[in-house]
Order: sequence, then C-alpha cells, then structure tokens
Amino acid sequence: SFAGTLALTTTAYAAPVQWDTTAGGNGHWYDFVVLDAAITTAQAEGNAESSVFMGETGYLATITSAAEQSFLNTIWPGVGSVSGQFLDYSYFLIGASDRDTEGSFEWIGGSEEGDALGYTNFKTGEPNNNNGSGGEENYVVAWWEDSALGLWNDVGQSDNVLAYLVEYDEPSDMAPAVPLPASLPLLAFGLAGLGFMKRRARMTS
Repeated sequence: SFAGTLALTTTAYAAPVQWDTTAGGNGHWYDFVVLDAAITTAQAEGNAESSVFMGETGYLATITSAAEQSFLNTIWPGVGSVSGQFLDYSYFLIGASDRDTEGSFEWIGGSEEGDALGYTNFKTGEPNNNNGSGGEENYVVAWWEDSALGLWNDVGQSDNVLAYLVEYDEPSDMAPAVPLPASLPLLAFGLAGLGFMKRRARMTS
C-alpha cells in the first residue's frame, strides 16, 4: 500500500524480452517500461493496451505461475531502475485488479482476461486495500520494496506510477499453405503427359 506524489525521471524503454518456449516458456515477450512522468494506474493500463510489438497488441502482464514469475525476476531491471516512485522502489504495474468485485482479483488483459488469479505472489499482509488515505486499492504492482522475488502489493486506481510491465503474445505464424485437392496433381500429370504425346506426334510426322 502506498500514497504519495512522484517525481519525474528520464524516459527509458527496455527492449522486449521473450520467454522462449525451448526454455519452458510461453513464447510471449515482456517489456519493462519506465516513464519520465507519473501517470495513474488506469492510464498505464491504457498505454499498455495501445502498445504494439511485432504486430501484437500489448496488455499489462499476467503472471500466472511461479515459473513465469521466476523468469521475469531474471529480467527485472532491478533496484534503482525506477527513480521517483514511492520510497524509490522499482516496482512495475501488472495486469491484476479487483475493481469489479472488492477482494476478488482477476486478470484484466490477454487471454486470461476475466479469469480469477490462480497464482499470486503478494507480500505478507497484502493485499490490504488501504492506501493510507481511505481510498480503495484495485490494481497490483510487482517487485514491491525492490523484492528480488517479485513480491506483489495492491495500489489505488488513481495512484501514480512511473513503471509498468507490458506483455505481448507470441506473433502468429504465417497461415499454412492450403493443401491442393487430390485431383490437381493428377490433372497436372495428365496435361504433362498429353504435351509429351503431342511433341512425339510432331516429331514422327
């Protein structure tokens, strides 16, 4: 839980990193975005959903397993990567919210949109729905208190953030070739044979 006014920092956009399927991942790409001006959690959600990478539209990341959290911990920019947030913690907004039903957190983007959280990584005592000024906390950030374990915390819908994590699905492969009807190869063979017979006829005439 937190409340406070945030300072401006230098804009930094990390290159998206893929969780490769050969390493047991989902093939998705993740982008840790750090802003130079604070925005609300709702605005960050809109920014994520207007982002495009390799033809795929982004969304606030859905962390649905310990394995995914562990992978993201290895590419988290780390302590000090975000300056100006509450207590200068380098936390990033992710795509979990209980804005529809208080206390019932669900994913708000991607293929898991509307699904209840099956995996969570909240810090002990969180979520507590208390931002210190009586307002509700309906969004979730990860790497709270610069936790290398990526611990989560709930934050207010109107609270300001300087960083959020965007997820992009693996780009769709090109459409597979349409199989030819079985009759077409036979027709092509027949036409080729007919052409050969006509050439022989001309040669012997």
